Amino acid sequence: MRRLATLTALLSLGAAAPGEGAAQEWRTLESSRQLRGDSATSVRMEYAAGTVAVGSTDDRVLYRMRLRYDAERSAPLSAFDEAERSLTIGTRSAGTTAWRSGVREGSTLHAELSRAVPMRLTLELGATRGDFELGGLRLSELMMRAGASETRVDFSAPNPEPLALLDLDVGAASVTVRRGGNSRARRVHVNVGAGTLDYDLSGAWDGEVDLSANVAVGSMVLRVPLDVGVRVTARTFLADFSRSGLEKRGDAWVTPGYDSARRRVRGHVTAVLGGFEIIRR
Repeated sequence: MRRLATLTALLSLGAAAPGEGAAQEWRTLESSRQLRGDSATSVRMEYAAGTVAVGSTDDRVLYRMRLRYDAERSAPLSAFDEAERSLTIGTRSAGTTAWRSGVREGSTLHAELSRAVPMRLTLELGATRGDFELGGLRLSELMMRAGASETRVDFSAPNPEPLALLDLDVGAASVTVRRGGNSRARRVHVNVGAGTLDYDLSGAWDGEVDLSANVAVGSMVLRVPLDVGVRVTARTFLADFSRSGLEKRGDAWVTPGYDSARRRVRGHVTAVLGGFEIIRR
């Protein structure tokens, strides 16, 4: 049985602010769930439109969320499945009322996730502006789907355990990943449609990272520390592949000293009409 995960809830109907339109019904929801044990949990966040900020907490809660939404267009999500150890938070589209330009400006979501619990985190983002501070979270998998969003992801502190998979799907979005090396991801899979991805691999990590990237009309920049060896195989069609500082070896491009490097990236890139650039510094 699916059980509502709201321990503390506040719902209030607010008057529309000037310029927000009479059809909008602004409401506020605050919810959290007490932490019981440290079993691995699947967390799914859905957010259609608005501003979202996510961080971490050492408090004895699995999560804490404050949501401001337009009830005419959004339905709040705050549910926990005890049997499946799965949490769903955020909003989904409600009704058939179309989103108007600028309507997302008043919608906000602020959430904190527990540092104490291993998590498989899935982010489904629509027309959003997002700031995700994921440093220190115990992430085993991270999957993000970004539609028309402007999103910043920062791993300000190392993941306590290696991240098995980091999967990024960038549609018509602009996504920046800072200190991505702190995620300690072993595999990184990227799809870039008409958007842009700036991925920084600085941070505390060792061993090898296996990166696969499919870039369509958009572009991807991979920023790699100078001590990291890079080997890239690339298939391109009417696309730019900037490989300054790399040398040809068989069917791959490699950095000098790749074989003896303590940290290495093995890249497999397919680019059609888009662009892929490697910056080492």
